[in-house]
Amino acid sequence: MKITKGFPGLIKDNFPDVRIPLPGISGNLLQGENCQLVFMEFDEDFNAPPHRHKAHWGMVLEGEAEMTISGETQIYGPGEFYIVPEDAEHSARIKKGTRSIDIWFDKDYMTVAPD
Repeated sequence: MKITKGFPGLIKDNFPDVRIPLPGISGNLLQGENCQLVFMEFDEDFNAPPHRHKAHWGMVLEGEAEMTISGETQIYGPGEFYIVPEDAEHSARIKKGTRSIDIWFDKDYMTVAPD
């Protein structure tokens, strides 16, 4: 099956929306005991300035993400994944239309959006 727009209802209907205070970005959260998996959608271009946090792993499903991790820049496309080690300085430029699955190895990195 090919998903042509967004994530299927199975995800949207069963995993809560995450609170992302930026326009054009949405996600659905699967909460683990020590980590969070988020199905991310970017309806607008997104630029994240350099920052640090606990380890982060992500896979691009559709679109393109340019990640600079510890000074090394690489562009990731569908089927490619990136690993941000804990406390590594990194930034991102994510193109409109990108969908990804991201795991933050921090149980409290994202919060659930209010109903």
